[in-house]
Amino acid sequence: MSLLRSAAFGLLVCAALSSAEPVITNPSFEADPYARAPGYARANGGTIAGWRWTGNVGLNPTWSGKKPAHAFTDNGRVPQGRQALFLQNVATASQTVAGFEKGKRYRVVYFENARHNNAPARNPRLVVTLGGDVVVSEHAVAPVEAIGSRALPYCRVESAVFTAPSSGAFELVFRTTFGDRVALLIDQVRIVEVQ
Repeated sequence: MSLLRSAAFGLLVCAALSSAEPVITNPSFEADPYARAPGYARANGGTIAGWRWTGNVGLNPTWSGKKPAHAFTDNGRVPQGRQALFLQNVATASQTVAGFEKGKRYRVVYFENARHNNAPARNPRLVVTLGGDVVVSEHAVAPVEAIGSRALPYCRVESAVFTAPSSGAFELVFRTTFGDRVALLIDQVRIVEVQ
């Protein structure tokens, strides 16, 4: 059973109008303010509200005082709220998303960036699946700007349009595939219906 009725390519453009959205819990990762740097989930209660994870995953910046600590969010403007999710090296973040309707067309929309860490040529790689099918092909993610700069927003990514084969829930998975001292940043995850 395939969700895709077209090729799986991630698009870095604006598109699709939405009229109905399956519900994603904690789409901008604001529910859990972490105090323990550098921000790993396992050192901050072991949870990220609404999300399951494997590997080195967490939230950034951390908030132990009034000034945020940006160990992983070291460049770019977080798209929504104050925090972003990070996946370091090979890791996953997933959620079962309900509200799909059979025969309706959807796309996954989110923002991505990479930790600069003074190594902008060593980029993480990401693939996004929904219900086991690839909706954003594996691709390298480069930092949007220099370390310490926060002028530019993260890159907006839109998946290929797919048709729900049945009503109900499907598992959304963000999976990094390259593990040489790199980190990927994700924020403002949505699934929108395409008219």
